[in-house]
Amino acid sequence: MSEQSRRAGDRRLAAIGDRYCVALCAADGPAAESVVEEALSAGVAPTTIQVGVIMAGMRRIGELWEQGKITVADEHAATGLSYRALLPLQEPLQIAPPRSRERVVLAAVEGQRHVLGLRMVADVLEGAGFEVLYLGADVPSGALRAFVAEHMPTLIGLSSTQAHDAPHLAQEIIAIHEVNPAGRIMLGGKGVPPEWHDAPYPWVPDATVVLDTVEGLLQDPPQELPPMIVQLCSSGAGVRPSSPASASVVEDERLAAAVTDASEVARRYARRAAEYRYLAYRDPLTALPNRRAFEDRMIALSQHGEDNALLVIDVDEFKEINDTQGHDAGDALLVRLGQAIRGAVRAGDTVARMGGDEFTVLLPLCTQTEAGHVAEQIRTAVLEMSDGEVTVSIGGTPLGADRRGAVLDADRALYAAKAAGRNCTELAAAP
Repeated sequence: MSEQSRRAGDRRLAAIGDRYCVALCAADGPAAESVVEEALSAGVAPTTIQVGVIMAGMRRIGELWEQGKITVADEHAATGLSYRALLPLQEPLQIAPPRSRERVVLAAVEGQRHVLGLRMVADVLEGAGFEVLYLGADVPSGALRAFVAEHMPTLIGLSSTQAHDAPHLAQEIIAIHEVNPAGRIMLGGKGVPPEWHDAPYPWVPDATVVLDTVEGLLQDPPQELPPMIVQLCSSGAGVRPSSPASASVVEDERLAAAVTDASEVARRYARRAAEYRYLAYRDPLTALPNRRAFEDRMIALSQHGEDNALLVIDVDEFKEINDTQGHDAGDALLVRLGQAIRGAVRAGDTVARMGGDEFTVLLPLCTQTEAGHVAEQIRTAVLEMSDGEVTVSIGGTPLGADRRGAVLDADRALYAAKAAGRNCTELAAAP
């Protein structure tokens, strides 16, 4: 992406974030959800919306509360609205078929009740196909120990938002090591001491990097328990003495629990609806979006801004592959092609299988020059994937309000690429 386009995208995201914060301050749930849906339609990546819009808005709400400009009830209302605003992201976060992979447990340590960021991490991992066991807020070390011993997850993510509760975090880390030495641990939240951010447990600042962190952990050997955590837990430094909770604290906790419970019920229904939609809008062979999903995404994208682009991709001599190697080999190749194309595009781009050996890519916030770069990355990825035995021809065009015209222009550019000898990219001239 060019520097100019990046800055334009940053300005657009900042404006969206400002409008989201205004909706939170006004306790206007429909407006907050509408802002998120608009960002999705404009091609903003779901994890960017999570961090750059929703979490940014909640940070501003926290600042207003600290300044005495809003009440605790206002803060809880904003949290509830943010949980609601996360629901439209359920479907676009589904980047893998709904299936069970490695098991992940996510929990906030004892005393930690702010778990919006942890919920976002859970949504990202669930969308990527992991089996996520989400325990949520305020999980004592004894309860966590028993749960990990029963389920033996591959990975455990712990969240801490208050620095003075580091001993509780240390207790839970020790408990995990004792009952599941092979389980990997990752940490998140501003309460994690800075000296713990590097080793041996990776610190996840937000949901945008959690997939890379998890994939890296799964390739690494089990972690060793560092002496500093044992020493901290043994000393009990910083552990707050227990005291009866005041009526206001009890009410505060009750409101927080009600918000969380309501959001989890809504999330279950949203995820079930996303699963049904997945079946209707996914190609059963490649698990990519199908023609119907492509049409819906193109309509939404063409209605928001300019500097969008469309690529049409066709496999060269695919009929010969089917005829000489059989349809099973052809299907296997299409699956690999879909993976190669998906891996070559940017976050937020939409790759769809239109049918047969034809794929399309929708590129939001993408100039014609940048579309050419993405197309070449795709062409090169296919060559590398097949050791040079399979090639693709690609046609590209800007995507404006005239959607049908853009599809015709991309098809003409594709035919030009075929006529030019295949294994190349042709871009239609901008109108």
